[in-house]
Amino acid sequence: MTIRKRIQLGILGIIGTGIVFIFINWVVFLCLAIVCLLLLSGIFTFLFLNKIIKTRNAYKNHLIYTTQFVSNTGYRENTLRNYEIVNLGSNPARFAFFYEGISGQNWSTGTQGLDKDLEILKYFHSYIKKGGIVLLPVVAFSSVSGYLKPENDPLPYVAKFVSILDRHQANTLPRGQEARRWMNYPLLFNWKYIRYLFNDAAKDDRLAISEQMMQDLELEMDASRWIKIWKEEFHIADLNAPLSDKLQEGREKSIRDLQNLIDFCLERNLKPVLIMPPMSKYLSRLLSVSARETYIYSFIRDANTKKIPFLDYLDNQRWSDENLYFNSFFLNLKGRKLFTKQVLQDLKKYL
Repeated sequence: MTIRKRIQLGILGIIGTGIVFIFINWVVFLCLAIVCLLLLSGIFTFLFLNKIIKTRNAYKNHLIYTTQFVSNTGYRENTLRNYEIVNLGSNPARFAFFYEGISGQNWSTGTQGLDKDLEILKYFHSYIKKGGIVLLPVVAFSSVSGYLKPENDPLPYVAKFVSILDRHQANTLPRGQEARRWMNYPLLFNWKYIRYLFNDAAKDDRLAISEQMMQDLELEMDASRWIKIWKEEFHIADLNAPLSDKLQEGREKSIRDLQNLIDFCLERNLKPVLIMPPMSKYLSRLLSVSARETYIYSFIRDANTKKIPFLDYLDNQRWSDENLYFNSFFLNLKGRKLFTKQVLQDLKKYL
Protein backbone atom coordinates (compact mmCIF):
# COMPACT_ATOMS: atom_id res chain seq x y z
CA MET A 1 0.00 0.00 0.00
CA THR A 2 1.40 3.33 -1.01
CA ILE A 3 1.97 6.20 1.40
CA ARG A 4 -0.74 8.19 -0.37
CA LYS A 5 -3.23 5.40 0.15
CA ARG A 6 -2.34 5.14 3.78
CA ILE A 7 -2.82 8.86 4.25
CA GLN A 8 -6.23 8.70 2.56
CA LEU A 9 -7.30 5.80 4.77
CA GLY A 10 -6.05 7.63 7.84
CA ILE A 11 -8.02 10.74 6.94
CA LEU A 12 -11.13 8.67 6.31
CA GLY A 13 -10.63 6.95 9.68
CA ILE A 14 -10.35 10.25 11.46
CA ILE A 15 -13.44 11.57 9.70
CA GLY A 16 -15.34 8.38 10.51
CA THR A 17 -14.27 8.49 14.12
CA GLY A 18 -15.37 12.12 14.32
CA ILE A 19 -18.71 11.29 12.78
CA VAL A 20 -19.20 8.43 15.26
CA PHE A 21 -18.10 10.66 18.13
CA ILE A 22 -20.50 13.41 17.08
CA PHE A 23 -23.30 10.89 16.64
CA ILE A 24 -22.67 9.39 20.07
CA ASN A 25 -22.54 12.86 21.64
CA TRP A 26 -25.83 13.79 20.00
CA VAL A 27 -27.39 10.56 21.27
CA VAL A 28 -26.07 11.27 24.76
CA PHE A 29 -27.25 14.88 24.56
CA LEU A 30 -30.65 13.75 23.32
CA CYS A 31 -30.93 11.22 26.14
CA LEU A 32 -29.91 13.82 28.70
CA ALA A 33 -32.39 16.28 27.23
CA ILE A 34 -35.16 13.68 27.45
CA VAL A 35 -34.21 12.84 31.06
CA CYS A 36 -34.18 16.53 32.02
CA LEU A 37 -37.49 17.08 30.27
CA LEU A 38 -39.02 14.12 32.09
CA LEU A 39 -37.55 15.32 35.38
CA LEU A 40 -38.88 18.85 34.91
CA SER A 41 -42.26 17.47 33.85
CA GLY A 42 -42.28 15.30 36.96
CA ILE A 43 -41.44 18.26 39.20
CA PHE A 44 -44.11 20.48 37.64
CA THR A 45 -46.64 17.66 37.83
CA PHE A 46 -45.79 17.07 41.49
CA LEU A 47 -46.09 20.79 42.33
CA PHE A 48 -49.39 21.03 40.47
CA LEU A 49 -50.88 17.99 42.20
CA ASN A 50 -49.48 19.10 45.57
CA LYS A 51 -51.18 22.48 45.15
CA ILE A 52 -54.50 20.78 44.40
CA ILE A 53 -54.11 18.46 47.40
CA LYS A 54 -53.86 21.52 49.67
CA THR A 55 -57.33 22.59 48.52
CA ARG A 56 -58.87 19.26 49.53
CA ASN A 57 -60.73 18.66 52.79
CA ALA A 58 -58.42 15.77 53.56
CA TYR A 59 -55.65 18.34 54.02
CA LYS A 60 -57.62 21.35 55.25
CA ASN A 61 -59.41 19.37 57.98
CA HIS A 62 -56.10 19.08 59.82
CA LEU A 63 -55.90 22.87 60.16
CA ILE A 64 -59.59 23.77 60.36
CA TYR A 65 -59.54 24.56 64.08
CA THR A 66 -56.74 27.10 63.80
CA THR A 67 -58.67 29.73 61.85
CA GLN A 68 -60.09 31.36 65.00
CA PHE A 69 -56.68 32.67 66.05
CA VAL A 70 -55.97 36.35 65.50
CA SER A 71 -53.07 36.97 63.16
CA ASN A 72 -50.16 38.93 64.62
CA THR A 73 -49.87 40.75 61.30
CA GLY A 74 -50.49 44.41 62.07
CA TYR A 75 -50.35 43.60 65.77
CA ARG A 76 -50.35 47.19 66.98
CA GLU A 77 -53.32 48.21 64.85
CA ASN A 78 -55.36 45.06 65.50
CA THR A 79 -58.58 45.93 67.33
CA LEU A 80 -59.40 42.31 68.22
CA ARG A 81 -57.65 42.58 71.55
CA ASN A 82 -58.32 42.70 75.26
CA TYR A 83 -60.27 39.45 75.42
CA GLU A 84 -62.13 39.07 78.69
CA ILE A 85 -61.96 35.29 78.63
CA VAL A 86 -60.21 32.59 76.63
CA ASN A 87 -59.95 28.84 76.96
CA LEU A 88 -57.28 26.37 76.00
CA GLY A 89 -57.68 22.60 75.95
CA SER A 90 -58.24 19.59 73.74
CA ASN A 91 -61.30 18.49 71.73
CA PRO A 92 -63.73 18.51 74.69
CA ALA A 93 -62.89 22.21 75.10
CA ARG A 94 -63.12 22.89 71.36
CA PHE A 95 -66.71 21.60 71.57
CA ALA A 96 -67.55 23.08 74.97
CA PHE A 97 -67.26 26.86 74.59
CA PHE A 98 -69.18 29.36 72.48
CA TYR A 99 -68.84 32.94 73.66
CA GLU A 100 -71.77 35.31 73.25
CA GLY A 101 -72.21 38.73 74.83
CA ILE A 102 -68.59 38.76 75.98
CA SER A 103 -65.24 39.24 74.28
CA GLY A 104 -63.95 35.68 74.39
CA GLN A 105 -62.01 33.26 72.25
CA ASN A 106 -61.71 29.49 72.03
CA TRP A 107 -58.02 28.69 71.74
CA SER A 108 -58.39 24.95 71.33
CA THR A 109 -57.16 23.50 68.05
CA GLY A 110 -58.87 20.15 68.69
CA THR A 111 -56.39 17.57 69.92
CA GLN A 112 -54.05 19.65 72.05
CA GLY A 113 -51.79 18.65 74.92
CA LEU A 114 -50.96 20.72 78.00
CA ASP A 115 -47.52 21.48 76.55
CA LYS A 116 -49.11 22.97 73.44
CA ASP A 117 -51.57 24.93 75.62
CA LEU A 118 -48.56 26.72 77.08
CA GLU A 119 -47.03 27.39 73.66
CA ILE A 120 -50.26 29.02 72.51
CA LEU A 121 -50.55 31.05 75.70
CA LYS A 122 -46.96 32.25 75.36
CA TYR A 123 -47.65 33.65 71.90
CA PHE A 124 -51.18 35.01 72.26
CA HIS A 125 -51.45 36.03 75.93
CA SER A 126 -51.02 39.73 75.11
CA TYR A 127 -54.44 39.65 73.45
CA ILE A 128 -56.04 39.01 76.86
CA LYS A 129 -56.85 42.07 78.95
CA LYS A 130 -55.22 42.56 82.33
CA GLY A 131 -57.13 40.44 84.83
CA GLY A 132 -58.72 38.40 82.04
CA ILE A 133 -59.84 34.83 82.65
CA VAL A 134 -57.98 31.83 81.23
CA LEU A 135 -59.93 28.57 81.39
CA LEU A 136 -57.64 25.54 81.70
CA PRO A 137 -59.71 22.47 80.83
CA VAL A 138 -58.78 19.16 82.39
CA VAL A 139 -60.22 16.17 80.54
CA ALA A 140 -60.33 12.48 81.34
CA PHE A 141 -56.68 11.65 80.62
CA SER A 142 -54.95 15.02 80.85
CA SER A 143 -53.20 13.63 83.89
CA VAL A 144 -51.18 11.14 81.85
CA SER A 145 -50.86 13.11 78.61
CA GLY A 146 -47.20 13.60 79.50
CA TYR A 147 -46.79 9.91 78.70
CA LEU A 148 -47.06 10.77 75.00
CA LYS A 149 -43.66 11.77 73.62
CA PRO A 150 -43.61 14.99 71.54
CA GLU A 151 -41.01 13.53 69.20
CA ASN A 152 -43.63 10.96 68.17
CA ASP A 153 -46.37 13.51 67.47
CA PRO A 154 -47.92 13.11 63.99
CA LEU A 155 -46.88 15.82 61.56
CA PRO A 156 -50.47 17.05 60.89
CA TYR A 157 -50.85 17.54 64.66
CA VAL A 158 -47.63 19.56 64.96
CA ALA A 159 -48.54 21.51 61.82
CA LYS A 160 -51.53 23.07 63.59
CA PHE A 161 -49.22 24.86 65.98
CA VAL A 162 -46.61 25.65 63.35
CA SER A 163 -49.35 27.45 61.41
CA ILE A 164 -50.29 29.83 64.24
CA LEU A 165 -47.16 30.36 66.33
CA ASP A 166 -44.16 32.59 65.79
CA ARG A 167 -41.83 31.02 63.23
CA HIS A 168 -38.91 30.70 65.64
CA GLN A 169 -41.15 29.33 68.38
CA ALA A 170 -42.72 26.86 65.95
CA ASN A 171 -39.37 25.67 64.65
CA THR A 172 -38.22 24.83 68.18
CA LEU A 173 -41.13 22.43 68.66
CA PRO A 174 -40.25 18.74 68.34
CA ARG A 175 -40.71 17.96 64.61
CA GLY A 176 -41.61 21.62 64.03
CA GLN A 177 -39.44 22.17 60.96
CA GLU A 178 -40.51 18.84 59.51
CA ALA A 179 -44.16 19.79 60.07
CA ARG A 180 -43.62 23.03 58.17
CA ARG A 181 -42.35 21.00 55.21
CA TRP A 182 -45.43 18.78 55.52
CA MET A 183 -47.63 21.88 55.36
CA ASN A 184 -45.92 22.99 52.16
CA TYR A 185 -45.58 19.59 50.49
CA PRO A 186 -48.06 17.10 51.97
CA LEU A 187 -47.81 14.91 48.86
CA LEU A 188 -44.08 14.50 49.48
CA PHE A 189 -44.80 12.87 52.85
CA ASN A 190 -47.74 10.74 51.82
CA TRP A 191 -48.27 9.89 48.16
CA LYS A 192 -51.55 8.20 49.08
CA TYR A 193 -53.06 11.69 49.25
CA ILE A 194 -53.41 11.28 45.48
CA ARG A 195 -56.64 9.40 46.08
CA TYR A 196 -58.23 12.58 47.46
CA LEU A 197 -57.96 14.13 44.01
CA PHE A 198 -60.74 11.79 42.97
CA ASN A 199 -62.55 11.06 46.23
CA ASP A 200 -62.11 13.81 48.81
CA ALA A 201 -62.81 13.42 52.52
CA ALA A 202 -65.91 15.09 53.93
CA LYS A 203 -65.46 18.56 55.39
CA ASP A 204 -65.21 18.61 59.17
CA ASP A 205 -68.39 20.50 60.01
CA ARG A 206 -68.90 19.23 63.55
CA LEU A 207 -69.01 22.75 64.98
CA ALA A 208 -72.22 23.38 63.05
CA ILE A 209 -74.07 20.32 64.41
CA SER A 210 -76.87 21.42 66.73
CA GLU A 211 -78.56 18.13 67.57
CA GLN A 212 -77.79 14.62 68.73
CA MET A 213 -76.75 12.51 65.76
CA MET A 214 -76.88 9.10 67.46
CA GLN A 215 -79.53 6.79 68.82
CA ASP A 216 -79.31 5.03 72.19
CA LEU A 217 -77.41 1.94 71.03
CA GLU A 218 -75.04 4.07 68.94
CA LEU A 219 -74.31 6.23 71.96
CA GLU A 220 -73.41 3.19 74.03
CA MET A 221 -71.11 1.94 71.28
CA ASP A 222 -69.54 5.37 70.87
CA ALA A 223 -68.85 5.63 74.60
CA SER A 224 -67.22 2.20 74.60
CA ARG A 225 -65.15 3.23 71.59
CA TRP A 226 -63.76 6.25 73.47
CA ILE A 227 -62.75 4.08 76.42
CA LYS A 228 -61.06 1.64 74.05
CA ILE A 229 -59.20 4.48 72.30
CA TRP A 230 -57.89 5.87 75.58
CA LYS A 231 -56.82 2.48 76.90
CA GLU A 232 -54.93 1.74 73.69
CA GLU A 233 -53.39 5.21 73.48
CA PHE A 234 -52.01 5.07 77.02
CA HIS A 235 -51.48 1.29 77.17
CA ILE A 236 -53.91 0.85 80.05
CA ALA A 237 -55.12 -2.69 80.74
CA ASP A 238 -57.43 -1.83 83.64
CA LEU A 239 -58.72 1.67 84.39
CA ASN A 240 -59.21 0.72 88.04
CA ALA A 241 -55.63 -0.46 88.53
CA PRO A 242 -52.81 1.77 89.87
CA LEU A 243 -50.77 3.63 87.30
CA SER A 244 -47.86 1.82 85.69
CA ASP A 245 -44.38 3.26 86.19
CA LYS A 246 -44.47 4.78 82.69
CA LEU A 247 -47.84 6.42 83.28
CA GLN A 248 -46.70 7.67 86.68
CA GLU A 249 -43.75 9.30 84.97
CA GLY A 250 -46.11 10.85 82.42
CA ARG A 251 -48.36 12.05 85.26
CA GLU A 252 -45.48 13.89 86.88
CA LYS A 253 -44.74 15.67 83.61
CA SER A 254 -48.43 16.58 83.23
CA ILE A 255 -48.40 18.05 86.73
CA ARG A 256 -45.41 20.22 85.82
CA ASP A 257 -47.08 21.27 82.56
CA LEU A 258 -50.29 22.32 84.30
CA GLN A 259 -48.39 24.14 87.04
CA ASN A 260 -46.39 25.99 84.37
CA LEU A 261 -49.65 27.11 82.78
CA ILE A 262 -51.01 28.34 86.10
CA ASP A 263 -47.79 30.16 87.00
CA PHE A 264 -47.59 31.75 83.55
CA CYS A 265 -51.07 33.22 84.02
CA LEU A 266 -50.54 34.43 87.58
CA GLU A 267 -47.23 36.08 86.70
CA ARG A 268 -49.07 38.15 84.06
CA ASN A 269 -52.04 39.21 86.17
CA LEU A 270 -54.37 36.79 84.42
CA LYS A 271 -56.93 34.67 86.27
CA PRO A 272 -56.52 30.95 85.57
CA VAL A 273 -59.45 28.65 86.28
CA LEU A 274 -59.39 24.86 86.09
CA ILE A 275 -62.48 23.39 84.50
CA MET A 276 -63.71 19.86 83.88
CA PRO A 277 -66.02 19.90 80.84
CA PRO A 278 -69.04 17.58 80.90
CA MET A 279 -69.69 14.38 79.02
CA SER A 280 -72.92 12.51 78.40
CA LYS A 281 -74.15 9.91 80.86
CA TYR A 282 -73.27 7.18 78.36
CA LEU A 283 -69.59 7.99 78.71
CA SER A 284 -69.36 9.28 82.27
CA ARG A 285 -70.85 6.09 83.72
CA LEU A 286 -68.00 4.07 82.19
CA LEU A 287 -65.54 5.95 84.41
CA SER A 288 -65.70 4.38 87.87
CA VAL A 289 -65.13 6.27 91.11
CA SER A 290 -61.64 4.79 91.41
CA ALA A 291 -60.78 5.63 87.79
CA ARG A 292 -61.88 9.22 88.31
CA GLU A 293 -59.78 9.50 91.44
CA THR A 294 -56.72 8.05 89.71
CA TYR A 295 -56.94 9.94 86.43
CA ILE A 296 -58.73 13.17 87.36
CA TYR A 297 -59.20 14.32 90.93
CA SER A 298 -55.89 13.27 92.50
CA PHE A 299 -54.14 14.91 89.56
CA ILE A 300 -55.98 18.19 90.09
CA ARG A 301 -55.22 18.18 93.82
CA ASP A 302 -51.52 17.54 93.21
CA ALA A 303 -51.19 20.09 90.39
CA ASN A 304 -53.31 22.87 91.90
CA THR A 305 -50.86 23.97 94.58
CA LYS A 306 -51.84 27.62 94.03
CA LYS A 307 -55.47 26.78 94.88
CA ILE A 308 -57.01 28.44 91.84
CA PRO A 309 -60.76 27.89 91.25
CA PHE A 310 -61.89 24.55 89.87
CA LEU A 311 -65.24 24.16 88.11
CA ASP A 312 -66.32 20.53 87.83
CA TYR A 313 -69.14 19.60 85.46
CA LEU A 314 -68.39 15.92 85.03
CA ASP A 315 -71.31 14.66 87.11
CA ASN A 316 -73.60 17.65 86.83
CA GLN A 317 -77.00 16.16 86.02
CA ARG A 318 -77.96 19.01 83.75
CA TRP A 319 -75.09 18.19 81.41
CA SER A 320 -75.63 14.44 81.32
CA ASP A 321 -78.49 14.90 78.83
CA GLU A 322 -77.41 13.26 75.58
CA ASN A 323 -79.46 15.75 73.55
CA LEU A 324 -76.87 18.42 74.30
CA TYR A 325 -74.20 16.39 72.48
CA PHE A 326 -73.66 15.14 68.93
CA ASN A 327 -72.03 11.93 70.18
CA SER A 328 -71.31 10.56 73.66
CA PHE A 329 -68.55 13.08 74.35
CA PHE A 330 -68.75 16.41 72.51
CA LEU A 331 -71.38 19.09 73.06
CA ASN A 332 -73.33 20.20 70.00
CA LEU A 333 -73.91 23.87 69.14
CA LYS A 334 -76.97 24.09 71.36
CA GLY A 335 -75.10 22.44 74.24
CA ARG A 336 -72.05 24.69 73.81
CA LYS A 337 -74.12 27.84 74.03
CA LEU A 338 -75.98 26.68 77.13
CA PHE A 339 -72.85 25.37 78.81
CA THR A 340 -70.80 28.52 78.17
CA LYS A 341 -73.61 30.65 79.55
CA GLN A 342 -73.63 28.51 82.70
CA VAL A 343 -69.85 28.72 83.08
CA LEU A 344 -69.91 32.52 82.81
CA GLN A 345 -72.54 32.65 85.53
CA ASP A 346 -70.61 30.27 87.78
CA LEU A 347 -67.38 32.23 87.36
CA LYS A 348 -69.00 35.21 89.12
CA LYS A 349 -68.98 33.18 92.35
CA TYR A 350 -65.18 32.85 92.27
CA LEU A 351 -63.80 35.95 90.54
